[in-house]
Amino acid sequence: MQIQDGNNLLLNLSNGPIDNSRRSCTNVFCTVLYSAILLSILGIGLYMNQSGNLLLIDRGYDPDHRPCGIDTLRDYPFIYFTTLNSDFLWKTVCVQECPSVTVPKHKHLQYNPPTTTTVPTTTTTPIGTTPNSQLKCAVNSIVTSCSQATLYNSIKFDQRVCIPTDPEQFKIVQEALKMGFLHQMISDISGAKYTLFIFIVLGICFTLSFTYLLKWCSKTVIWFIIFIIVVLSIFFGYYSYLQYKAASSMTIGLSPTGYLFQAVIWWCFGLGTIILTICFYKRINLAIAIIKSASDFVTKNVSIVIVPVFSTIATLILTVIFIYIALIICSTGTPGDKQQQWPFGQLKYTLLEYFSGFYLLFATFWTYALIIGVNSFIIAGSVCVWYWQQGKSGQEHVQPLNSSWKRCFVYHFGSIVLGALLLGLISIFRSFFEYLYRNAEYMRNTDGCQFCFKCCACCIWCFERFLQYLNQNIYVQINMTGDGFFHAAKKGLDIMSNNPSIVMQVVGLGDLINNIARIMITLSISMFFFRSISELPQLLFGGIVINPYNPTLLLAIIIFVIATVFTNIFGVAIESILHLYCVDQEIARAKSGSEDAEMCPAALREFLNDKVFTQQK
Repeated sequence: MQIQDGNNLLLNLSNGPIDNSRRSCTNVFCTVLYSAILLSILGIGLYMNQSGNLLLIDRGYDPDHRPCGIDTLRDYPFIYFTTLNSDFLWKTVCVQECPSVTVPKHKHLQYNPPTTTTVPTTTTTPIGTTPNSQLKCAVNSIVTSCSQATLYNSIKFDQRVCIPTDPEQFKIVQEALKMGFLHQMISDISGAKYTLFIFIVLGICFTLSFTYLLKWCSKTVIWFIIFIIVVLSIFFGYYSYLQYKAASSMTIGLSPTGYLFQAVIWWCFGLGTIILTICFYKRINLAIAIIKSASDFVTKNVSIVIVPVFSTIATLILTVIFIYIALIICSTGTPGDKQQQWPFGQLKYTLLEYFSGFYLLFATFWTYALIIGVNSFIIAGSVCVWYWQQGKSGQEHVQPLNSSWKRCFVYHFGSIVLGALLLGLISIFRSFFEYLYRNAEYMRNTDGCQFCFKCCACCIWCFERFLQYLNQNIYVQINMTGDGFFHAAKKGLDIMSNNPSIVMQVVGLGDLINNIARIMITLSISMFFFRSISELPQLLFGGIVINPYNPTLLLAIIIFVIATVFTNIFGVAIESILHLYCVDQEIARAKSGSEDAEMCPAALREFLNDKVFTQQK
């Protein structure tokens, strides 16, 4: 890395980041482009809102494709299954109220399912129902008279459908309650919205607790994580071994070899973790020293917690806006033309509506990457100022957080937008190949296609991880020198190539710890939420969710983004301190030919005096 790009640059870097008076706005075009895309997204929402109707998304449709409770059927809001038979659940009618009748209870219902695709002239009324004579319904071309429907005791579900109260009858109509994937997801999320909010707040509190846990006992947490990995490896290996023993004792044709292979893999993984921990003990301690330095930074700059708080609020607000626009786009579809179709999910879309949906998805990826980028840039800028204040010189009068806010939004917001754009494009490409991989069974060469798509997705994922780390170094470099995105990228690559051993030693373990934290937080909150809406629906939100995986997936995405934003405080601080230490070494080498970094924080300097580490360098 060439430190001296100008006559006075070395002197300026010796005192920390260059003054704002010497900075200029970078990558302004990207800011203009992102603003135009956000305005176009709002324009699409306003345009679609003129022809869309949110009530169409989760409405039940009668066989004539008319939505219940809307327009001419305004007084008939509930869809009612007139024939409790799995072959004829598409024979429905819109009713004013869900009937509540007393019918004889039977332990088992007996049905005679017809083998033809037309309604027989004489049918057997299912046990547990009574012939109807008082049902208030809106007739259609299939159900020409309300008296054709059989009457059974029912309750209202989501203010749109009448479902039987009898468990056996409910099992028959349960399949018909499954709408199209997108419509079903929207309906389930709407039904669990209050529970979602509760668990999002719980996830934020849990993430904050974990963040402060790292601050006060980073060394204990790191060794505890390594201990847990070893214990879980032994446990799962022993569990697989027990399954192997159980399968070996059975007389049926089950092969126990797979269980034994799993046990060996788990035990080898645990043994490998122990060996690597012993071999790289000093490297682990180096990571601990840098984490301690990051902890010192957070302790002395408590106001830095404001950054992820604002980022989380922005994430939630924009998520609500994007979901609302997505609902508007979905509501612009037209009813389908297939007669024998389930009463939900009949909307069809044009090419423009599909394009609008993908366009919104791309803007969402870009926005989430931008929020994380702004979060990282501000924290990195604060670390840059604080790091130089620990040594023999530095801008003592400068407040780290205040100066970083200004550098972010006044001078270098365009560079952050550009970095987020690259990550957003890569995320779209990776999602595209993942989609092709999961749908490769529709192609002729299934195995070959799946292998190619999976390889492409893995390669893109690796490049995405590299770009995420490179972006972090770019943000530190921009804070230090005020360069544009690509010029700072070149300098960041120079630092990485000039210090490969230190980067490999520290960054890998630091990323592992942060990723484990994010995964643990996301999985624990998501699993608790899933069990709650699956087993305690009436207690939590007073409704029924047909597919609990849909709101759980949304919660997992939101919690993962929130956990990423909060754990970024330590992750960004660790990577920034490592980058600044390398810059500090370059400055010391250029000034006096010494390898001794002058501005190093106390926790890191204490470890760098270790002779073993000096030999490893």
